[in-house]
Amino acid sequence: MTRLAVFAAVTGLFALTACGSTTTTQSRPVAQESAVAVKVAEIAELGSVVTDAKGLTLYRFGKDTPGVSTCDGECAAAWPPATVSSEDFAVEGVAQELVGSIVRGDGSRQLTIGGMPQYRFAKDTRPGETKGQGLQGQWFATGSDGAATVLAARTGVVTGLGAVLTNAAGLTLYRFDGDTAQPPASTCDGGCAENWPPVLVEGSAPRVKGVDAKLLGTVARKDGKKQLTVAGWPQYTFTNDAKPGEAKGVTVAKWFATAVDGKKAQQNKAIALTSATVADLGVIATDKDGMTLYRFDDDSADPPTSNCTGGCAEQWPPAFVDEGFQVQGVDSALVGTIERDGKKQLTVAGWPQYLYAGDEVCGDANGQGVGGKWWATKADGSRAGR
Repeated sequence: MTRLAVFAAVTGLFALTACGSTTTTQSRPVAQESAVAVKVAEIAELGSVVTDAKGLTLYRFGKDTPGVSTCDGECAAAWPPATVSSEDFAVEGVAQELVGSIVRGDGSRQLTIGGMPQYRFAKDTRPGETKGQGLQGQWFATGSDGAATVLAARTGVVTGLGAVLTNAAGLTLYRFDGDTAQPPASTCDGGCAENWPPVLVEGSAPRVKGVDAKLLGTVARKDGKKQLTVAGWPQYTFTNDAKPGEAKGVTVAKWFATAVDGKKAQQNKAIALTSATVADLGVIATDKDGMTLYRFDDDSADPPTSNCTGGCAEQWPPAFVDEGFQVQGVDSALVGTIERDGKKQLTVAGWPQYLYAGDEVCGDANGQGVGGKWWATKADGSRAGR
């Protein structure tokens, strides 16, 4: 008999190369008794996620196919297959018909959910960790419905537009005046959809970061696939955008970048402080170009004081702003400045703000935790990851 079980978890992200070769595979039915091998956890912004009996997150690999594992050798060392000793095991919180197993080349029996082989991540060492989420764009925690927990959207920054919605790869999302929001309807098909690929949703509901869940929905396309909607408006990417921070589609008539509230993102070159989804840290304060802002434990917030000078300031350039700068995505009541070298250094919740010389592109957070004293700044001014 199946039973239901839920525990809480959090998300994370580390880089690790995954590669593999074909292992072998014979599907077997799952017995409905004996030891529990599969449970479910509720993970913020990912929803119900499958775990093993110890509560460790289970993942699926984008290069696998139903009933076939392609992760072996070094790949399997980084992503240990989730195995069971026999066919006799029970599940909690997952539909019995979704759960199965295959026999690998070494004779071990690997769990499958929705036909897809399941893995742990070697850097997940305790319940509540999902450090493998999104690695190489191929590894995703497995939802309780068997689907990959791929983010349909997150927040990013475009210079001059401020905070916008992006897809999981950081590419800007757009809305089209030729569509309708009430009721949601897409009119972009054929050649239009080739230039403006619809943002598709896997699983039972859209998964996003940094967006009010009440704004989210889906609309059925002519091919039966589900397209993401925000405030009712169908969402698209643009084929001419090649990297995060680009929004070339705004030059096309009737197309607009989507703001985080689902409205049209408007030009505002005075924006100096905004926020975006950064790595596994959640929604973080950034400058106008989407570069992560940091705070330093050796500074003080009351009164606001910077203690990073000389060589420190070369590694951690102060975030300077001009008179009349504007804020988006951060409570303006938290924002201020201090005088420094005849300029104004930005403060959030009293803490002086810095960039990091080791960050190269928007979305980088290579300064996080450096020296145990440097932390990305959350939108409320607190330290990220602590």
